[in-house]
Amino acid sequence: MCIRDRAGRKQLTPAAAVLLLVLLVGYPLGRLLVTSVEDGMGALVDSLATAAVRTATFNSLWTSVAAATMALLVGTGVALLTERYRVRAAGAIRVAMVGTLLVPPFVSAMSWQATYAPFGLVDDLAGVAVPWLEGRAGVTAVIAVNVAPLAFLVVAAALRGTRVADLERSARASGASDSATLRLITLPLIRPALVAGWLLGFAAALSSFGVPAVLGSPAGFETLTTRVYRAIAFSARAAAFQEAVAMALLLAVVALVVVGLADSRMVSGPADGLAGGAAGRPGTGSSPPAGAVAATSGYLLLSLVLPLCGLLLRAVTRAIGVSATPGNWTLGNFQAALDGRTWEAVGRSVLLAAGAAVLALLAAGLLVLVQRSGARRWGVAPTVMVAVPGTTIALAMSLGYGRWIANTAAIILVAYVAKLLALAHRPLAGSVASIHPDLVRAARASGAGPTAVARTVFAPMLRSAVVAAGILVFMFAVHELTMSSILHGPGTETLAVVILDYQQIGDPTVTAALAVMLTAVMAAFAAPLFWLRRSWGAPQ
Repeated sequence: MCIRDRAGRKQLTPAAAVLLLVLLVGYPLGRLLVTSVEDGMGALVDSLATAAVRTATFNSLWTSVAAATMALLVGTGVALLTERYRVRAAGAIRVAMVGTLLVPPFVSAMSWQATYAPFGLVDDLAGVAVPWLEGRAGVTAVIAVNVAPLAFLVVAAALRGTRVADLERSARASGASDSATLRLITLPLIRPALVAGWLLGFAAALSSFGVPAVLGSPAGFETLTTRVYRAIAFSARAAAFQEAVAMALLLAVVALVVVGLADSRMVSGPADGLAGGAAGRPGTGSSPPAGAVAATSGYLLLSLVLPLCGLLLRAVTRAIGVSATPGNWTLGNFQAALDGRTWEAVGRSVLLAAGAAVLALLAAGLLVLVQRSGARRWGVAPTVMVAVPGTTIALAMSLGYGRWIANTAAIILVAYVAKLLALAHRPLAGSVASIHPDLVRAARASGAGPTAVARTVFAPMLRSAVVAAGILVFMFAVHELTMSSILHGPGTETLAVVILDYQQIGDPTVTAALAVMLTAVMAAFAAPLFWLRRSWGAPQ
C-alpha cells in the first residue's frame, strides 16, 4: 500500500507541474496566438505591415541592438576591471553596478530628465542641458545603462568561474603582453559569456516600456511596447486591438528566438571545458589600463549617482525652473504625493508583491521537486516568460483570463507570477542542485521519512535561497509598471501606475517625490540580499 501511494505521488507531482505551466504559460500565450490568426494570416500580416507598426518595429530593433551593444561594452569593461585586475575599489564598483538594478527603469528615465534635461540639475548648476535626451538617443542611452549590470554579472561570473587566470599567467610567463593576453586568451575564452550577455541585454532592451514611455513619448518616438500600450489604453477601434495583438505576438516570437539562441550551442564554447575544478584565483595581478578606474568611476557618477541626486533635488524643490538651493527646498511635494489614492496604491502594490512572492516560491518549489526527479528542462518555461515582454504577457493574460477577472487585482497577480517565476526558480534550483545526494540517503537510512528529510536536510540548506528568491520577486513586483499599466482597472492601480499617471499629466515635482520613495523602498528591501549573497546558491 505504501509503495502504491508513493508511486501515486510521483505521478501526481509532474501532472501538477504540467498544469501549472499550462495555466501560467501555455494557455495565455496560446490564446494570444489563436486571436492573432483568427481572421487569417493575411489580416495578421496587414496589421504588421502598417507604416506605424513598421516604424515602431524598426525603432525597437535598432534601439535594442544599440543598447545591448553599449551595455555589453560597459559591462565587459567593468567586469575585466573588477575580476581580472582586482583593483582596490572592486568591491565598491560591484555594489554600484548591481545597485543600478535597484532603480526601476522608468525611475531611471525620470532621474535622467531631472538631471540632464532643460531645467534639470546640470542646467541649474552649469547652464548646460542635453537636447537629445528626449528621443531615440536618450532612450537608447538610458536603456543601455539599465541593462549594463546584466552584462556585467554574466561576464564577471565567467571570469571568476573558469581557469582564465591560470592560462593568462601562462601566457604572460611566455612573454605575451597584457594586451595580447587579453586579445588572444581572455576574450576568446569568455566568448560564450559575451554572446549570452548581449542576448540578455537585447531581450531586456526589447521589452523595455518605462524608458521609452518617459523619454520617447514626448518626442513622438514609439517602440513596439509603447505602441501596444497606446493601442490598448487609448483606442477603442477593433483594428487597433488587432494591431496590438499582432505586435505582442511579434515581441513574443523575437523573445523566444533570443531564448533559443541563448540556450543553444551559440553560447557554448571553449569556456565550457574550463569551468569548475581547481579554478585559478581570479585576476592576473597586472595593472589596469591607465585611467580605467577613473573612467569607471566617472561612468557610475554620471549614470547613477548624479541622476539620483537630480531626482532627489527635484523632489524637494518648490517648482520647475526654480533654483535647487536650500532656500527653495520643501517637503510639500511629498505631502502632495501622499494622498488617499497613493496610499491605496502603496498598500495594493505591497499586497500584490507579497502574494506574487509566495505564489512564485510555491510554484518554483513544485518545479524544482519535479526537476530533482530527473526532468532537467522544467526551468525553460519560466525563463521564456522572463524574456517575453510585459506588454505581451499582459495582453495574453487579458485574452486568457479577462472574461473572468478583467480589471481586478487578481489578473495582475497572475501576470506577476508568470513573469517573475524564474526569479524564484533559479535560486531554488541552484541551491537544491548543490545538496549532495548522500545527505538525503543518510537521512533515509536513519529512518527519516520524506517530511523529516525535508525538515532536517532541505529546509536548513534552502533557507537563504528561499529568502533571497522571495525578496527578488517582491522587489521586481513592487516596481513593475508594464503589465500593471495595461491590466489595471478602476481602483486597482499600483504605485508604479500612479507615478506614471503623475508623469503623464505633467506634475514633475510630485512625480519625483513618488519616484524617490519607490527607490528608497527598493533599496530597503534589497539590503538583506547583500547579507545573503554568500549562502544564496552556494555549495553546502
